[in-house]
Amino acid sequence: MDVTGELRQTIVKYKLFEPGDRIVVAASGGPDSTALLHLLFLLSGEAGWRLAVAHANHGFRPDESAREAEFVRRQAERLELPFYYRELDVPGYLKQHGGNSQDAARRLRYDFLADTARVWQAEKIALAHHADDQAETVLMRILRGTGVSGLGGMSFVQERDGLKLVRPLLRMDKNRLLRELERLQEDYVTDSSNACAKYTRNRIRLETLPFLSKHNPSVVQALNRLAETAAADDDFLEGEAVRAVAQLARQGPEEVRFSRPDFACLHVALQRRFIKLILNYLFGTTENLDFAAVEQIRLALLEEGAPNRRMTVSGKICLDREYDAVRLGRSPGSAAPRDYVYPLPAASGQFALAETGGRLEIALAPAADMASETACSHEARFDAEELLFPLQLRNRRPGDRMQVDGLNGSKKVKDIFIDDKVPRFRREHTPVVTDAGGVILWIPGIRRAGAAKVTENTKQILRLRYSPPPDG
Repeated sequence: MDVTGELRQTIVKYKLFEPGDRIVVAASGGPDSTALLHLLFLLSGEAGWRLAVAHANHGFRPDESAREAEFVRRQAERLELPFYYRELDVPGYLKQHGGNSQDAARRLRYDFLADTARVWQAEKIALAHHADDQAETVLMRILRGTGVSGLGGMSFVQERDGLKLVRPLLRMDKNRLLRELERLQEDYVTDSSNACAKYTRNRIRLETLPFLSKHNPSVVQALNRLAETAAADDDFLEGEAVRAVAQLARQGPEEVRFSRPDFACLHVALQRRFIKLILNYLFGTTENLDFAAVEQIRLALLEEGAPNRRMTVSGKICLDREYDAVRLGRSPGSAAPRDYVYPLPAASGQFALAETGGRLEIALAPAADMASETACSHEARFDAEELLFPLQLRNRRPGDRMQVDGLNGSKKVKDIFIDDKVPRFRREHTPVVTDAGGVILWIPGIRRAGAAKVTENTKQILRLRYSPPPDG
């Protein structure tokens, strides 16, 4: 199959472009992007695509850069395509943001392409990465120490800021593109910096891959097969991890909570991804989080022995593990909410507790009306005539004691939490219900006092039902 036919087949198979798409083609003037531009142009008539050409001048090689810009401008003019051009201020960016020149150039180039796409009202940007580029990328990541996700290399389509970066040539090797340009009798320019061994990618292209090809002449194809297989495996594992987080974790604004036994049942491959997905939710990215940090969290969760563990990872990730409850978040989670106390109406209704995000439902009804109802774990029923109104809803205070139903004497609320293995990060966010005299009647979901018990002589029942927040 010829190159044009194979490209057409790839575009259809992977749904890279649709009929009528508006596409920005990133063109440097080199052989790769020149081949991409002319191949897409050849197919644009039958597909109804509208193309625009975008060229960024990095300013690294002033004389060459000017010639490259003029070359691409003439190409666009000859094909009667709109031409967009920008000179990038890489030194200025480095002065303001730091980093290295290659990363700065890449960021500024993408900003330019994204701006061009918005002006051209396009949702897709075509990039000229090919099979040799993919092999270099995979090899670079292997040398740096990557996981399965990194082995997947570049993808055909990458979504970023509402735009799609499309790489139609990703399965074609460079020699084939060069032969196609020769067949089309199309010129191109050569970037002299590609021969500079100062950059890691250039060294891999000029030294490492040629060396490896002595042992395996098909090393580029082998690395591309590895990338394709790893990408499929990564996609599957990521989907499984997403499902695990949805089923097992409870997400709050600044933290995620889950059960340690549930986490321990996951395969080690999913455990690592589970942690990374949570951290990505909390911090927006895990780009700067290395394997060691994820593994530190994972091993702390699986560690046998002491039931309680608190640690900070990479200066910003806080892990609280208490009994079987785990909390990952931005803050230690030990800070108590401000003191609060709210009087409760002696009538049916609902009360939202802003301090915890929970909700208290109050129901006052004749005993006969509630006789057939089944009680739940977050519910307590009292003989209304035995209560001292108004009841109050407040946070726990130091020294609080409670006359627990079934026990002689009182017990510290702190000890009740410990006996029930309530994690420390939940204790200060669990309210208590008292009568008008301050006697604790109920700790929602934990314990009920022995006061005002419902008996066969009870005429009116006050039912309290507390719904904790989703992450509580």
